Amino acid sequence: MNNKWRIIFTSLTASIMLAACGTSDADPEKDTTGNAIEEPAAPVTDVEDSTSSNNEAKNETDTEVGTDDNAMKNAVETTSDEQDYSMKVLPGYKLTSEEPGRDSLYLEEDGEIFMRIETMPKDEESYTFDELYENMEELLTASSNSGTPVEITEQTDLPQADDILSVKGAVVDSSEGYFTGYVIEREDKLIRVTIYAQEDNEHITDFKNMAATIK
Repeated sequence: MNNKWRIIFTSLTASIMLAACGTSDADPEKDTTGNAIEEPAAPVTDVEDSTSSNNEAKNETDTEVGTDDNAMKNAVETTSDEQDYSMKVLPGYKLTSEEPGRDSLYLEEDGEIFMRIETMPKDEESYTFDELYENMEELLTASSNSGTPVEITEQTDLPQADDILSVKGAVVDSSEGYFTGYVIEREDKLIRVTIYAQEDNEHITDFKNMAATIK
């Protein structure tokens, strides 16, 4: 009997061990298959942040684009008495002929803040665009008691309009005042404007916006 039970016990033990081994072999294969088809979820936060940033950038751009249009909505179309051009003049400013070939647009409450305007037909070729810009820099240097003009590189600081072919500008800040000059090329004429003010303020922006309308 002891031998019989020993044989039976040994057989049962062997069967259990084989069954256990079979289960152990099957589970890893199942787990491996499951891991192979699992894919990481797409990061939702990055998409939302990107969309939010794009919307914010668009809103800022829309605001910037509309700024000058809103600022000029009350401007009045005005024709020069002596030169062949017209422009939009904001309330509080007045356009007058200073001398042949030269006008002044000045702040009515302070005549020391003004913009000198000179135009010339391109077909006369008395100046090229680059020559007129160099001449403007010399004028700024002389007006500021030998100050050094610095070219304006930011496009938003220059007169902007769809029909402006080329534009360059420079500024000089000296003890004599804050002076800004622009040279503008349109299809039929070259325009030079020189702004004289005591400091950089909102009037400079007004003059820049009005200069963009000279045509």
